[in-house]
Amino acid sequence: MNMKKIALVLAGIACVAGSTSFAADTMTIKSSNRDSYAEVLVYKAKDGDYYQYYNSMYGYVVDIPKSATQADMNEGGDGCYFQDPKDDALFMTYAAKNALNFSIDELCNMDIGVNGSPELTMNVRTKNSYAIAWTDGAKSYYHELFLNEKNQTYTAFSVVYPTEKKDKYDKIISHMTRSFVPNGVKM
Repeated sequence: MNMKKIALVLAGIACVAGSTSFAADTMTIKSSNRDSYAEVLVYKAKDGDYYQYYNSMYGYVVDIPKSATQADMNEGGDGCYFQDPKDDALFMTYAAKNALNFSIDELCNMDIGVNGSPELTMNVRTKNSYAIAWTDGAKSYYHELFLNEKNQTYTAFSVVYPTEKKDKYDKIISHMTRSFVPNGVKM
């Protein structure tokens, strides 16, 4: 066999191996909406108990537990809803243009107000981010938002889960926070 044929055979094997590897690193999650045939593309995360959700429109990343077996894209493509039907937990992601130039404090106060001004169990703020949490009895809520002042956008994720499973979800939220790479942040 001449060298050109060997090179072509090796290149073909590399392409097949590469595409197989790429295919193994991506997967789809079926829609939770019975009327929708949409699927959400997720990637293999470093931790085998999670998927990695990447939003190409805004360029952010966050890990989602593999127990979230149903998902739907937001209408505008800015995020996604993931659902764990077993625990009745919801994981939400989104991003938006900060067209009205809200400060981090204004965004946080609006989120608190929209949710009925609950008594917060967590309220952590930095110059460009915040994390808030509260409980209303059977359900607990966590919301984290990052403001990118350079490109006037913000990125967020939220978790709603059964309060009785707080210990489990504290670990999940901690993992999600560590994996969260907001838009405009170099990876």
